[in-house]
Amino acid sequence: MSNTRLLLVAPLLAAMATAAPARIVGSDAQACLTGKPSMLVRVSGLKKPSGTVKVAVYAAQGYLAKGGKLRKIVVPVRSSGPMDVCIAVPKAGQYAVAVHHDLNGNGDKDPNDGGGYSGNPSLSITNLKPPFGKTAVRVGTAPRRVTVLLQYREGLSIRPVNG
Repeated sequence: MSNTRLLLVAPLLAAMATAAPARIVGSDAQACLTGKPSMLVRVSGLKKPSGTVKVAVYAAQGYLAKGGKLRKIVVPVRSSGPMDVCIAVPKAGQYAVAVHHDLNGNGDKDPNDGGGYSGNPSLSITNLKPPFGKTAVRVGTAPRRVTVLLQYREGLSIRPVNG
């Protein structure tokens, strides 16, 4: 390939590389890769490439209650780019996902941490727990793609980092 052609193709290759899907992470990755009932959660809007991300799945019964989660996956954050986290569900049905970005990885929910839900409902200081109906997603017998845009506290508001 000539140098001129390489100069023309290089930007295209770079654009393709950035558009490539994130690698599926988490201990349930096989469920998504083999087509089992699961949720492939695209976590985006990470504030910093540090700490951990916890993805928890809930049914209507037990939604956001202590001990109510059906399953959780915790993965280290390696970059500020989107993360694709797979989380298995017991069977087809309606589920909601809650995501917590533990910025310092201490296992606690600190004021600087971020969070979000399936359905991406608006959050506020007085409304950190949206109703199940706003976050519920129907999962069939195969993986269901879900996008969660993280939101962080900034002063008295809660919003995406770039929003």
